[in-house]
Parts: sequence; structure tokens; C-alpha cells
Amino acid sequence: MDRDWDVNPTYESDHLRIDATLSPAILYDMKLPRQVKDQEVALMLSIADHHRDRGLPFVALVRHQRGTGVIAARHRKAFADWLEDRRDALKRDNFAVVIVMPEAIFRAVLRVVYRFRAPPLRTVTTSDVPSAASAVRSELRRMGETITPDIEAFLDSVPR
Repeated sequence: MDRDWDVNPTYESDHLRIDATLSPAILYDMKLPRQVKDQEVALMLSIADHHRDRGLPFVALVRHQRGTGVIAARHRKAFADWLEDRRDALKRDNFAVVIVMPEAIFRAVLRVVYRFRAPPLRTVTTSDVPSAASAVRSELRRMGETITPDIEAFLDSVPR
């Protein structure tokens, strides 16, 4: 998917909002994950490729809301294939994903999946936005990135 994330750092639809204005902290707000379109999944992956291809750090905060479910099986496969295709590069780069998953059952399923097939990038799963924002800060510090006042304000503004 050709998109210049430097020129257009945001995307929004009824299903999804992507905000990369304060890269390396990237927000994926999964408003209606079951309704996310194929091209939106491609956009989600393209911004990660944008960072990886340029050697830029990347910390995604993926916000799920209670009761909205998860993405379709074909989209989960697209993410799994993307991760597998980039496994070695993602291990070398400063990449992390922090997932807000309010439902305990979905967090448990992720833990089981990760036990059998660990993702090639650091992945943290939390139950709420404040915990996720704290995890994003920790990941940025681990990467040696400066947490600017703008990034602090951004993390504080993520809808609870």
C-alpha cells in the first residue's frame, strides 16, 4: 500500500483510527475491529513497514474497546504472515506493540497463542489504557527514545 506517512500521519474511518503524528508512538484505535477492511489492515501494516524500512523506532498502542470483538480471521492471518515474513528484521529493530484488551478471555487467548508462537517483536498486553500508556513509556525508555511533553500529552489523551 502506497501511502506517505510523513505527509499524512493520520487515518480515520468508522472502524479504525491511526495516529502517527507523534512517532515513534503510534495509536491504532480499533473502534470496530470486526468491520476493519482489507485496505485498512494494509494501512496498519504499511506504517510499521514505513518505520522498519527507515530504521525508525516504533511503539504501537493498539486500543480495543470492551464489546467490539477482534479482527477477522483473514486479518489475523495477514498480521501473522507479515510478522513471519519480517521475523528477522523485527528482532533487530526497535519495535514494540502494546495492546489494550479489556476482556480477560481475549488476553488469555493471546497468552496461549504467544506461548506456542512468540511474536518476533516485543508485545505487551494490558487490560486498560493507563496501563498501556505506562507500557508505551517503558518501551520508549528501553529504546533510548525521549518522551517529549507532546508524547506525554498524547498518551494522556488516549480515550479510556
